[in-house]
Amino acid sequence: MITMIARMRVLPENAAAYEGLMDYVTEMTLKNEPGVPYYAWSRSANGPDMYLVVEVYQDEKVHAGHMASEWVTNSIPKTRGLVDGKFDIKQYVTPGQE
Repeated sequence: MITMIARMRVLPENAAAYEGLMDYVTEMTLKNEPGVPYYAWSRSANGPDMYLVVEVYQDEKVHAGHMASEWVTNSIPKTRGLVDGKFDIKQYVTPGQE
């Protein structure tokens, strides 16, 4: 399994648009990508402008398919316009499944 954890800051005036976009991407991912057992986003309880996205993929091929999907390719430029600064993305791999 491959786990991606992305952290980002979203300005308060962009929060509703960001959350709506993430709801859409999450719904489409879980509905159409059987190799994605977990995909969810959340807002920090300690800092309401901080968000976290956790994505789990069966393997690299599934991750590549996700990144090429219509909902992701269309959402990335929109997300970049809503996020303040850069994404902090970390990748983790289940031992033995590199």
